Amino acid sequence: MSLRFLSTNAAIYAIGNIGARAAIFLLIPLYTHSLSVADFGLLATLQLTIQILGVLMMGGMNTTLLRFANDYEAKGRLDALLGTSILMVLFNGLLLTAVTLLLLPWLFCQVLHTPDVRSYVGLACGAAAAQSLSSHIMSYYRARQEALRFMVTGLASAALLVVVTFVMVCVLHLGVGGALAAMILAYGAVFLVVLASTAWGTGLRVQPAIVSGLLRFGVPQVCSQSSEMVIGAVGIYFLSYFRGLEAVAVYSLGNKLAIILMITTISPFSLAFEPYAFSSADKPDRKALIARSLTYLVLAAVFMSACLLVGIRILLPKIAPPEYASAFLVVLLLIPGVTFTGIYYFGQALLNAMHRARVVGVVSTGVAGLSVLLNYVLIRRFGWQGAVLAFDASSILLGSVLGVLGVKHFRLALEWKRIGALTGMLLSLLLALFLLRELSIVRFSLVSVLTMILGTLLLLHYGFFHHDEKLLARRLAGRLC
Repeated sequence: MSLRFLSTNAAIYAIGNIGARAAIFLLIPLYTHSLSVADFGLLATLQLTIQILGVLMMGGMNTTLLRFANDYEAKGRLDALLGTSILMVLFNGLLLTAVTLLLLPWLFCQVLHTPDVRSYVGLACGAAAAQSLSSHIMSYYRARQEALRFMVTGLASAALLVVVTFVMVCVLHLGVGGALAAMILAYGAVFLVVLASTAWGTGLRVQPAIVSGLLRFGVPQVCSQSSEMVIGAVGIYFLSYFRGLEAVAVYSLGNKLAIILMITTISPFSLAFEPYAFSSADKPDRKALIARSLTYLVLAAVFMSACLLVGIRILLPKIAPPEYASAFLVVLLLIPGVTFTGIYYFGQALLNAMHRARVVGVVSTGVAGLSVLLNYVLIRRFGWQGAVLAFDASSILLGSVLGVLGVKHFRLALEWKRIGALTGMLLSLLLALFLLRELSIVRFSLVSVLTMILGTLLLLHYGFFHHDEKLLARRLAGRLC
């Protein structure tokens, strides 16, 4: 397995991930124009609740399936791993739904600002369960490194969600409840279809004896993934409590647009890098390639950040009404935190590959606790700007700590000079675009493009790229021409 294989899989995952997540952005204008600002804020709050519940319902089984698939397949027990892990996800879903509906309505009353709390929370639990099962069964494709099947399934899932949501929200006018019901129907259908296809090839079997082993690896993953969700989502709840659903709507739109950087760059890297790191733990000859992959991640994040900000500056007036204009600034300020999320994934994969999942869980939990405190203090005083500061600070801390620990335990020698140069380039770009944000769209776009060209020329002039990288770039350019 080479860096070229990793890059190819990352590119395929990027296409599938972009297609699968495209539904989010196709649905944004539908939501913003069909729902009131308050209803859009309500839906955004429920969507983040779904993500948090989804992590808990998953129970770390997606990463567990990815980690142990090769071992169980070699022993002829892949059907037991798949069947048992699916049953565990289903059990978690039922248990958490019961707990949420029976014990937590009082909490949701404080942030949802609606009298029909139980109905909305019940639909959110159903959507979380359907999404968890769908995501888990698709992890089988990642475990087998079948990136193409993952891509096709992701694209089909996105298309189905858009169609069903359009019917529910635009045709039947079911509002927020219709949007949640569409998620249940779409993700539930994807799970059943992929389950049938997978079970036909591998079979399904429940083996209680392996439950404890799966839990030992999965529970620390829950701590890590829950902490990530807390860092990203807790600001929404505090914003709703202190500033109302209108503030949630603006911040949430900016957050959804910033996630484009995750979709196009960070997530594809993570999807391809994690199995690559797991298979390279006992292969010292791959360490140089793994270290260089982080440099490429940061380089891609710089390039995509520039493209994202220019695109949003042009398209935001067409995506949402004028009340959402501040969302551009939200995106710009969230980019540092989103970029460090990629470094967090990098460090987490290295630690998991070295069987240090508990380290990931402890660090993530500690940073999540700090994030709650930061959000409470900063949002209460500064509103959505405080939410951005809390997210960036928490993400940078988490990415830095896990990145350093991962490199230490994996014994990597990173390309610190190149990473430092790219970091400076990203910060300079964000500062320039912040200062130029009031320019007209044409002038803003022109200055942004010229800034990126200047940055690229500086990298070339000072010998940033290695000889083999320049040679590969020439070959790719020759093929394209």
